[in-house]
Amino acid sequence: MDNGSIDKENLAKTLSRNSLFTVIYNVWYLGSRLVLTPLILSYVTIEEYGLWSYCFVILSYLATTAFGFNNTYIRYAADYRSRNENEKLNELLSTGLITMSGFSAVILCVLWWLIPSLLSLLGIDTDLHETARLLLLGTASIFVLNTSLAGFQCILEGEQRIVLVRKILLAASAIEIALIIVFFETGFGVFALLWAFVVRLVVTIILCAFFAYRVFPFLRVSVRLYRKEALKAFAGFGNQMNLLGLLTLLINSLDRIFITRILHLQAAGIYEIGRKLPNMGLMLPGAISGTLMPAASHLEGSSQQRRLKRLYLESTRYLMMLSSIPYAFLIFFAPQIIETWVGTGFDESVYVMQILAVGTFINLFTGIGTACARGIGKPKYEIQYMILSTLLILATAVPLIHRLGIAGGALAYCIGQSVGSVYFLWRSNRLFEVSWSRFLQKVLPPVVMMFGMGLPVKMLCNFLWLAEEPSRWPKLGLLVVVGLFYVAFSLLILNIFQKHFFSSDERQKISSFPIPGAFGGIWKRLWRTA
Repeated sequence: MDNGSIDKENLAKTLSRNSLFTVIYNVWYLGSRLVLTPLILSYVTIEEYGLWSYCFVILSYLATTAFGFNNTYIRYAADYRSRNENEKLNELLSTGLITMSGFSAVILCVLWWLIPSLLSLLGIDTDLHETARLLLLGTASIFVLNTSLAGFQCILEGEQRIVLVRKILLAASAIEIALIIVFFETGFGVFALLWAFVVRLVVTIILCAFFAYRVFPFLRVSVRLYRKEALKAFAGFGNQMNLLGLLTLLINSLDRIFITRILHLQAAGIYEIGRKLPNMGLMLPGAISGTLMPAASHLEGSSQQRRLKRLYLESTRYLMMLSSIPYAFLIFFAPQIIETWVGTGFDESVYVMQILAVGTFINLFTGIGTACARGIGKPKYEIQYMILSTLLILATAVPLIHRLGIAGGALAYCIGQSVGSVYFLWRSNRLFEVSWSRFLQKVLPPVVMMFGMGLPVKMLCNFLWLAEEPSRWPKLGLLVVVGLFYVAFSLLILNIFQKHFFSSDERQKISSFPIPGAFGGIWKRLWRTA
């Protein structure tokens, strides 16, 4: 992609394609994991499956060390390419690959030395120690290799080639699934998962490196290109991103840590049921906001502050519109969802789902601002709000859990995220020169409308609910029908009052959506622009 090509292509279309393919990959990955779980359990024992899960708990902490490096690649690759500073990109990649390779080797040695202590700490049975050691070393080895060479994937993302990267990840994931089945059938046991994982990451590394050299014909990696200036970028911006990764882990685990400690494992399991869907709901917003960081870096590097401000405000508006119905559905229909999913007797999970959905939805208002702040090299705004959220959760979790049980843990999370999010919005609106009145006027009206439309649909569902039906399938069918009706009802109200919610340009874009068949003409007439 030549310098400035992102402007010629139309930034909105690039972001839309990147977000769409990220969502497709996330849905594929999540769905494939759900389907694979019962298949895996038919070949390995529950203890072996637990060992495999433990490996990724440990890897999640190792991943925080790579988080800063990867975001530094993306942010500065976009920045350098916006100014056509190709040699600086070579220096960034060479410095990153060499530094991360050395750091990863040290981490692997430390892990090898700590494995006996980890096995004892985790309480793993003695007869499983050798299997556990091999799984931990195997997954960690291929993981650190992947993080060492992740620069190729990250500079592609910085160049807005996110669609290409997601296609590579999708292909590698499909190969992994096929190999898991083949290796299980040939008697590999739990090591089928390890070898399939190795192949998946090796394929990803090779394809990303191959396409990086195709996209950047000037690309060179050499020890001679190792630069102190590039190392400072990794040490400065990268360390801030590492801190963000650690804070994210803390915010997303403190409630569960306190609940497990105070109320024990059964309460933690009930809490996890209520937490699962609000947490999964972050997939779409994460896909959208994740594509904005390189775009923001490009606009900042090419001194297009007005477009950056517009990107921040309009993307926040669209993100919240897309998220409103899913989260309103979780809040309004939590009792029916829990009853259909896991059966009766989980009333506490209902309250957890509703409280966490509220807190998570409020936190989504920060999604675009954090991506844009990272993109322009100012992650300190995100760090400050996350520290505030962490401190509030630490201060409120224990007394609320003692008083309210697992709902108290959810409420502590909700309070922390809500207060931190409002603080961040105050800072980000000042950063991008957007007044509070302008922000609220642009973002809130469609959100309030879609939540309001959920109330009559909720009353209809309560009236039709099959409370005495023993089978879950009729209940699931009713929930699907009610959900579709909710979407259609909201779209109808949006259409009726379209001039109040959308500008003429927005209505023009909506009317141009590629709706197939006869519905395409009807769609264009409904979204009139006159």
